[in-house]
Amino acid sequence: MKKFLYVLSFLFISGCFSTPNSNFYMLQSLSQKTVSDKKLQLQIYDISIPEYIDKPQIVLQEADSPELEISEFNRWGSNLSSMIKNTLINDLSVNLPNAKILPLAYGINTQYVVKIQIEKLSGWLKDKAILKANWQILNAKGKVLAFQTFTFEEQAGKTYASYVKAQSKLLADLSFVIADKLKNM
Repeated sequence: MKKFLYVLSFLFISGCFSTPNSNFYMLQSLSQKTVSDKKLQLQIYDISIPEYIDKPQIVLQEADSPELEISEFNRWGSNLSSMIKNTLINDLSVNLPNAKILPLAYGINTQYVVKIQIEKLSGWLKDKAILKANWQILNAKGKVLAFQTFTFEEQAGKTYASYVKAQSKLLADLSFVIADKLKNM
């Protein structure tokens, strides 16, 4: 009987100390439209993101709420600002198929530099995902040619996977707006 109680106690205690598996998510390039076949050369400046989301965990924030929910077991599969930059480069490459689009590298001649500051990349499950970004298009000499604040929302769904897909869609929308502006330059 004692042996049975020891085994039962061990199973109970080991069950209490087990942790759930973590899930890892990547943003995806979702652009599907060609905006222009114009030949362009552009570089994407490093993406600036708020400090509160610059972490491995996915951070949720309900609209109009000061509270943040940091999910310990739902994480980004890569550095978030790098992932956003790569996703935008891939989306812009679809929108502008004849453009040469690179990360910013000093000493390389380019027509345009795109600078993006993410102010808000948040949302809530079963509600909406929100992207608010300021973007600029500069010429090779650093003169601002165009700028805009972009705010869009997308239904987030009930799961973290659907939330990440909604954020990917918002980045595709942002790339479309930037590509549309570049088309007319």
